[in-house]
Amino acid sequence: MNRLLSRAQRSGDRRHALGHSGAVPATLRPFLSLICFCLVAVWMATPLRAACSGLDLRESAAPGMWAEIEAEIALTPFARGLSWVATRGDRRLHIIGTMHLNDPRHDALVAHMAPAIQAADAVLLEVNRADKARLERTLAETPSLIFITEGPTLIDRLPPEEWDEIAERAGAAGIPPFMAAKMRPWFLSLSMSVPLCARAIEDVTDGLDMKLMTLAERAGVETLSLEDPLGLFQLFDATPIEEQIKELRSYIAMAGVGADDFYTMVESYFDGEVQAYVLLQLKQFLTSESDLSVAERQAQVDDLLEALLYQRNRDWIPVIEATAGNRLVIAVGAAHLPGEAGVLALLEAEGYQIEEALR
Repeated sequence: MNRLLSRAQRSGDRRHALGHSGAVPATLRPFLSLICFCLVAVWMATPLRAACSGLDLRESAAPGMWAEIEAEIALTPFARGLSWVATRGDRRLHIIGTMHLNDPRHDALVAHMAPAIQAADAVLLEVNRADKARLERTLAETPSLIFITEGPTLIDRLPPEEWDEIAERAGAAGIPPFMAAKMRPWFLSLSMSVPLCARAIEDVTDGLDMKLMTLAERAGVETLSLEDPLGLFQLFDATPIEEQIKELRSYIAMAGVGADDFYTMVESYFDGEVQAYVLLQLKQFLTSESDLSVAERQAQVDDLLEALLYQRNRDWIPVIEATAGNRLVIAVGAAHLPGEAGVLALLEAEGYQIEEALR
């Protein structure tokens, strides 16, 4: 799953890496929560105090499946860990894998990163505060990016029995059916991938990336975006709405992400085992009942990873290299770090020596 895929499109603009015409299948809900939580988090903050709890699915995985995961982990570069230092000559990059979700355990990671940030020439994140605000303004001014603003809503586009099932699932995820009916199908799919318990986390969007950005701002250190976040929304919405609806049907037919999945994702992150969680979700997706063949589902996964992880990773490297200063901090989603196409291996290919900074 770490191979580079020749069929994926390549963008010529390294700071707008996702503005191409590729589209992401909506049938991959069990695989999307970790990668795409930041998309949904734009609109789902609430003042309640709660958190997801559940069973750690790593402990109940079939022994044979877990043995396969361990074997793949052993062959995957930088498969475990969250904090790394890359050095090349006088240049030193401190790289931290983040989670876009608030959790009190981030405090220890913030303390760990504080010296590096305070001494940094710049901090590079997926999106800085100014670009995040610009994205939010764009979504407010152009609701058609995530909502159906013209023509029939999903209530009128789907048979009553299908809509009733979607409305029930949306309500269970904390999304009022009237709002679900107006969502573009890709956005509804992603929104329903986040369990209700996660929506009730206080300051839910104040994840590690935001905390580190705040620390940098207080220290007077410049924060920079690695990409234009609007490109993510354009990527997801590239598929025509009728095709999105077909994918939504497949998505509904699959088992959903529940509290146990979400709990496992979060615990895997703080264990430094994000790659193991990703592989577990992948294997469960490939072995679940579906009208699609395993080869078709594998192709969907390959395309998803290429678009949302690997191509973005490759486009970030020139941005990092072009950033002035010998002391940089790079804070990106933890799923971007492992593997042959991960940020760490790509930096290693550029001549950096990579060492783990936190065990």
